[in-house]
Amino acid sequence: MTVIIPKKVYLSIVAATVRFANTRIPKDDWLEVSGIFTGRNEGDNVIISECYPIMHQELDKDAVIDQYKWSDEDYEALYIIDELAFSKVPPEFVVGWWHSHPGFKVMMSHIDIRTTLSYQQNNPLAISLVFNPTRLIRQIEVAYKKGDPDKQLKNDPGFLIYRLDDINRGLEASYHTVDYKIEGYDSMEQLVTLTQKFIIDVTNFFPKDKVPQTYDRYVNERITELNSLFQGTEEYLTTLTNRGEKKRIPDVLRNQSEDIRKFIAETSKKIDNIKEFRDFLEYKEKTLIIPQIETILQNWNEIAAGVDKRLKQLKKKF
Repeated sequence: MTVIIPKKVYLSIVAATVRFANTRIPKDDWLEVSGIFTGRNEGDNVIISECYPIMHQELDKDAVIDQYKWSDEDYEALYIIDELAFSKVPPEFVVGWWHSHPGFKVMMSHIDIRTTLSYQQNNPLAISLVFNPTRLIRQIEVAYKKGDPDKQLKNDPGFLIYRLDDINRGLEASYHTVDYKIEGYDSMEQLVTLTQKFIIDVTNFFPKDKVPQTYDRYVNERITELNSLFQGTEEYLTTLTNRGEKKRIPDVLRNQSEDIRKFIAETSKKIDNIKEFRDFLEYKEKTLIIPQIETILQNWNEIAAGVDKRLKQLKKKF
């Protein structure tokens, strides 16, 4: 068996996981996340089409074990996703599940075996993927027991894929790893390098809560900075005029225009990242959050579209 993983599916796992386990969050507050894959089988191979983040742990510092359970909304999401997959031509279906082990060993716990058992009972070829962002970032497998050495890795994507050997044994079933291929990269070395950079963007631009507020604050800060660039340029040109140095105005205006357009390009690139993060939201969040994000980003689009007009007005004035 080989599992085929599109680049976007892989990045969805990374983004949804790092959102709840990154350097901006105390390690004791890191949370596991979970989701499902839809796709199809070709022979014994699993062809993944889509990845859906579904839920994350409920953090309870007074509990012996963190609450890790699906809500009614999550089960409703699973039903809708399954229906959408089956409506495709040719039909697709749930081909497995995934979850994170943020900061600890990639393996199958007793609970993971129980969950995987439920998937393989419905689909014998179903898979279970376990991802640890620390494994990807540091290229090590964390030791299972305290005091044991970590295992050094090379060009590892941060996960392993498992299947149960004999589902008839129930919770006593053993398991094995499954081969995979991640599409969209020239090499595993490139995958690791690019994904480590992607994790920085996730950490900075994909918070675990208050997502619209974060984007609104970023856009407003950039608009304020853009207005300051225009104001500073106009004040400088006014000073040159008052000094009788109008000959310098064309060069100054050209240089300032280049700086403003560079600022627009850099901001728009970050905005593109924000647009991508919409796809990595948990399914139950999308209906509420995506329209808010669209409104915020449209505000920037309108500002950016008016930059050339503002520069022409500035040139005309001087």
